[in-house]
Amino acid sequence: MYLQTLLVYLLCSIPPCLVLRLLNNKYEKNLRSLPGPTWASFTDLWRFFDCLLGKPHETHIRLHRQYASPFIRLGPRTVSVSDPTLIPKIYGLNSGITKTDFYVPFMVPYNGQFTPSLFNARDNDYHAKYKKPIANAYSMSTLVEYEPLIDSTTAQFVQRLDEFAVSGKKMDLGAWLQMYAFDVIGEIVFSKKIGFLQHSSDIDGILGDIRAQVYLGGTLGQIPALAKFLLQNPIRLAFASTHPVVNFTIDRMRERTRRNDESDPSDHDSDTDHPKEARDFLTRCYDAQRKYPDLVTDRIIRMYNVDNILAGSDTTAISLRAIFYYLMKTPTSLRRVVAEIDGLQASSEYITWKESSSLPYLQSCIKEALRMHPAVALLLERYVPKGGMELGGRFFPEGTILGMNPCVTARNMEIYGADADVFRPDRWLEASPEALKEMERASLTFGAGARSCIGKNISILEIAKVVPQILRRYEFRFPDSESE
Repeated sequence: MYLQTLLVYLLCSIPPCLVLRLLNNKYEKNLRSLPGPTWASFTDLWRFFDCLLGKPHETHIRLHRQYASPFIRLGPRTVSVSDPTLIPKIYGLNSGITKTDFYVPFMVPYNGQFTPSLFNARDNDYHAKYKKPIANAYSMSTLVEYEPLIDSTTAQFVQRLDEFAVSGKKMDLGAWLQMYAFDVIGEIVFSKKIGFLQHSSDIDGILGDIRAQVYLGGTLGQIPALAKFLLQNPIRLAFASTHPVVNFTIDRMRERTRRNDESDPSDHDSDTDHPKEARDFLTRCYDAQRKYPDLVTDRIIRMYNVDNILAGSDTTAISLRAIFYYLMKTPTSLRRVVAEIDGLQASSEYITWKESSSLPYLQSCIKEALRMHPAVALLLERYVPKGGMELGGRFFPEGTILGMNPCVTARNMEIYGADADVFRPDRWLEASPEALKEMERASLTFGAGARSCIGKNISILEIAKVVPQILRRYEFRFPDSESE
């Protein structure tokens, strides 16, 4: 009888406790006056379902314009910020702000353990410690040495496109651009394509796995506690299969070790102890291991390279699709950029980084497409540090989640003009030097500050080389009645 009574009391206490919790969320001090959807102030379920529908970027743009406010409350303790002048305070080197638990779902398990990567690590000291040994490998001066590796993949891509051109068959250019982006990163990192272009298919389900991870991660990341429960519980870790990209990386590392052991020592570089011709990213990881043996272990090398493939290929593919989409939707821009490329006196069969950089209209088209469609369309979340912080004349308490959506800052009409929603590459050519700097500073396509995308230059290099290469060789158009 006593247990039954206790159970009844417990059950009856749940509704009032839930109501009190929701009201406490709603009237959170320092946040209660912020504009935003009513339900968002009660629970993170609002932003969870908004993300589930697949177009949170449109929601964020609409809300900032609807309320004409630089601060929109998207959750009980989550605030979207739209003022680009506040980027340094949120993402700056000395802001003291850390990434939030939103990034937890993007960790990839191996042998029942998670190794935080340079992308998803919350600890800024951890990020700085493991970025230092390998940072030079991502510099543009280093990356241009990879141009032959990119050209090798482009040659295979052109071969596959020629097959469609000759046959006259329709093709899903977006899907092929994604396969190209993955094979390129395989060449840059391992001097070995993953095989998407060769087999015209999703090798080992990698593309499907990444699509699922991005969708699930982005959605579950709105409620990190739910993400941890579903994705990082001991049962799932015990039975989780190794991600195919992890297997691919481990196989390449073993191959490289075996090849180094079997090669003639006289053919090795005296400084790196690796074959002279092997100057891909993996080799540079082993160079870093020789310099920092206690820090750059095989586990960390695996982390570097899995991160390169998972984080670097999909975002580049999104950017490539955006560029071709907007050019095909804007025939005048397409004709103009093709004419500019045709006027280039290329030094070889494949356009170089230097040659591509010399084409102003091409570069403005690339910038404009990335502005119109950034690869990341969610808040770049950060926790307010201990003691809270003042931002834009408001005080935000410790633990508040602040973030900017790259799509929101990219559509700022005060910076990009009243036609910010329109694809117009000329805005980058017409802007004064001061206005151009302001436009560049407002871009969060690759993030900002110390935690900006470390692979930014890899993506820029790939895009700058393959886009003009394809545009000067082929004419594209949408199938009839399929322009969206």
